[in-house]
Amino acid sequence: MKPRDPATTPIEYTTVTGSAEFADAALQVIGAARHQLALLSVDLERKLFGTDEFTQRLRAFILAHRRANLRVLVHDPVAAVRNSIRLVEFGRLLSSRIEFRTMPEERRKRREEYLIADERALLYRSSPDQLEAKHYLDAPMVARSHLREFDAVWNEATVAREMSSLRL
Repeated sequence: MKPRDPATTPIEYTTVTGSAEFADAALQVIGAARHQLALLSVDLERKLFGTDEFTQRLRAFILAHRRANLRVLVHDPVAAVRNSIRLVEFGRLLSSRIEFRTMPEERRKRREEYLIADERALLYRSSPDQLEAKHYLDAPMVARSHLREFDAVWNEATVAREMSSLRL
C-alpha cells in the first residue's frame, strides 16, 4: 500500500451556513483543543461568541488543561465587551490564561474571523457579514498558516484595556 502524499491530498473542510451552524462549529473547534485557542473577531458577535454555551465550553477547555490558553484579538474592544460580556468577565478572572488584544488600526481592513485550535482545527469566514464559513476539523497546514498570520498581528497588537480587569 502506497502512503498518501500530503502535498497532493485535498484538504477537507465542511461549509457551514448561518449563525447557528457557525456557533456549533465553533464549539467543535473548542472541543478539539488541548493547549491553545486563538480567536480573531471584529467585535465578538453576540450570537456566536456571547452565548452561555460558548463561554461554558471555553471554561471547560481552560480548566481541564493546565497549560491551556486563549488569545483573543478584536478590531473593536468596546463593541466586543458589549457583545460578549460573559467571555470578557471569564477572561478577567483568568487573566493569566486568557488575553485580549486590539488589532492595529492599519490591519483592520481585513475583516476575516477565525478560531484556531492547537494548530490543527480551524473555523474561518472571510468577513462577519458572510453567511458561509469553512470548518476544518483536521487541517494542520491550513491552521498553521492562519496561526502564523494571527501571531504576526498579535505581536503588533496592544492590550485591550477595555477588556482587562480594573486593578485598584
